[in-house]
This record gives sequence, structure tokens and C-alpha cells, in this order.
Amino acid sequence: MPDLYEAFRMFILAALGYAPDVITPGKLMRFSTSNRRGDTAGWCKLFDDLRSGVYGCFRQGISGLWSAIPKSRMTPSEQAALRKHIEAAKAERTAVQRELWAQNARLISMMAAGCRPLALDDPATRYLHHRLQASPWPMPPCLRFHPAVPYWHAGLELGRFPALVAPLVSPHNAVVALHRTYLTLDGRKADVPVVKKLTGAAGPLAGAAIRLHKPLNGELGVAEGIETALAAWLASGVPTVATYCASAMASFKWPQEVQRLIVFADADEAGQRAALALKARAANVGVRCDVVTPSVPGMDWCDMWAARGGNQIDMVAQTVFDTFEPAHRDGGGT
Repeated sequence: MPDLYEAFRMFILAALGYAPDVITPGKLMRFSTSNRRGDTAGWCKLFDDLRSGVYGCFRQGISGLWSAIPKSRMTPSEQAALRKHIEAAKAERTAVQRELWAQNARLISMMAAGCRPLALDDPATRYLHHRLQASPWPMPPCLRFHPAVPYWHAGLELGRFPALVAPLVSPHNAVVALHRTYLTLDGRKADVPVVKKLTGAAGPLAGAAIRLHKPLNGELGVAEGIETALAAWLASGVPTVATYCASAMASFKWPQEVQRLIVFADADEAGQRAALALKARAANVGVRCDVVTPSVPGMDWCDMWAARGGNQIDMVAQTVFDTFEPAHRDGGGT
């Protein structure tokens, strides 16, 4: 039987990249699927018969089934028993996830209450001006400033830092996480292990985005990061949202009124793969989707914008407009 424990554990490790050190049969186990202490997004349950189990990750929204015996070789009674085990584990997992989401929602609400609108001289605005090499004002109202956000690493609070904070909003208009960029008082990136982090999720992250702008005339731009989305908007006039990472771009769910997407893709492998995945999804439902990519490998549109000093809007815009034919060139609205 020990071989079955290890087979299940190795299966989880191969699927998620992480696995618990010890698995107790019949118990829903929680474990880390990152290098962060205190992370318990991973879960698994080895059924009492030791022949099968389920596993997954709350943060990534994935789940799977392991079985030591192929279903094709199971008797009808064994298949029925497996279905019963799976349903019971699903109910238990759902209850745990709902409680986790509720806890995270309370933390998100507390952090949001400490945020304030951007001001011309606060660290968040200084940071954006530095990154964009421009001073657009007003900024999208969803962007907020928090004067002292705790920074946790490996279970320890390293300090409190000013931060640019933005809500990640689900397709159902619920705030499911807060995106934080940790800063110094003069608006530079803070000296911390990971400058940009998401809070724990208060719901499914699939399809969510930081809604910097609303669609205009049926058009909407999509970029990975906040700064990249803002630079793309400044350069092209296309209202643009940020998805926070490449994998989230691939699963982004656009508003119903959008008839055309413009993907401001990063010039790297992950960015291109995500952009093409989003384009394929749009094509399947008859939504036009154009992908524009910086000509320099490894760069994004914020890099391109900043490299031109942030004051040559026509030059950058022409680079974009040479790639596609926008329906408008008169700017986007928030």
C-alpha cells in the first residue's frame, strides 16, 4: 500500500508542481502550491480504499482525479463507489473554498477601506509618471493609493509600504482580488522580493481584469499589466484593461457589448501564446480580435512608450495604427 500513497503524491507533484509531504487517507489535505509560507491553495484527498483520489489548487481553479485502476477495468459497483467518493469530496472542497473566499473578501474589504483616490503628488502617481514618462491626468478612477500596505514574505512581515492598488473585477462585477504594487515614498519600486502581488482570491479569477477603461464604440484593448495597458491607451487612444498576467489574458472574458478586441501583447513567448489563445476564443464567437506586438523582442508597450520619452504620442500611435485599422483615433474614456 505505501506504493499507492507515493503514486498519488507523485501524480499530484507532476500535475501541480507541488504536493504534500504526508497524505492521510480519507482527509482533505491542504498544502502550498507556491514558495510562500502559509499558502494552502493546494488540496487533495486520497479515498479510504487507497485506489483513487482527487486533487487541485484553489488559486488556479483546477482539479483532477487520480486512480490506481483504469475506469475501464472497474466493475459497475466500483465505478458507483468512485462516483460517491468524488461527490462527497466535491461537497467538502466547495465548503472549504467558500470559507476561504469569505475570509479573503473580508481582508480585501479592510485593505480597500484604507485606500484613497490618486493625488498628483502621492507615491503611486509618481510611480506611474516615472514608468510612463508622462503625466496623464486624471488617471482611471479604479487606481487607488494606500499609504501603508503590509508586505509578507515567508510568513514574516517585512514592513509596510505605500502601494498602487487596483481591483481585479470578475465578469460578474465582483472584486475578486486586489493588485498591489509596492513602492517607496518617492514613487520607485520598493526593495522587496516580489514588487507586484495579488491578494488572496475572493472568488474565481478566470475571466477577471483590472478595468482601467470601459469599451468605446464596441472596442476594447487588453494588455497584461497596468502600466502596459495605460501606455497602450496613451499611444493609441483605445480604452484598455489589464489582466495582470499572461495566463489571465488567455482566459479574459470581455464585456458583452465588445465587438472588437485589440490585444496589446508583450513581445515574449508567454505573451504571444496568451494573445493567440484569446484571439482564437474571440474568433469562435465572431468577435474581431487584432494582436499588436512591439517590434523589439522581450519588450512590452510600456517599454516602447517610455523608450520614446512618453512625449511622442504620434510616433508610437503610428506604430500601432500601421498594424491595424482602428475605428476611432479620438481617445478612450474611463
